[in-house]
Amino acid sequence: MPEILDLYDKDGNRTGETVVRGTGIPEGRRVLTVSIVTVNSRGEILLTRRAKEKTFAHCWENTAGCVQSGETAAQGAVRELYEETGIRVTESELECRGSVTWKDCIHAYFLLRKDVPISAVRLLAGETDAAKWVRPSEYLKLAAAKQAIPLQASLLTERYPDLFQE
Repeated sequence: MPEILDLYDKDGNRTGETVVRGTGIPEGRRVLTVSIVTVNSRGEILLTRRAKEKTFAHCWENTAGCVQSGETAAQGAVRELYEETGIRVTESELECRGSVTWKDCIHAYFLLRKDVPISAVRLLAGETDAAKWVRPSEYLKLAAAKQAIPLQASLLTERYPDLFQE
């Protein structure tokens, strides 16, 4: 079933238009995406590894994805987190860390502070093939070694500076 995404104007307002994910975003329009950084009480970040079928195969990443039509950023974050990890949360558990606008994307950032045993993290076939908790310094080493998505690492250190003050 194709994912339907709402389109937004340059000011971040819904236009009432939609697009099927992967078919291209019209000039002057944007889609809404989210990142969720899950941190446990030890200050470790939850990472999942992208499956071999995905771009950036076998790279470690935090949870992220597209917000579907009709969802708010927080609703999309709750859904993406559940779909990609099996972790259930409410919107009130998420701390918004702002957003960044790129050429065709508005990307909202959320922080979740939650202790979850790694054995409870559910992997999604075709999406993820492993999960682990890492210290922020280890995450930066993975990114430097190109074992984590490089752009994601630079954006996370900018949006979550408090997590990277070890």
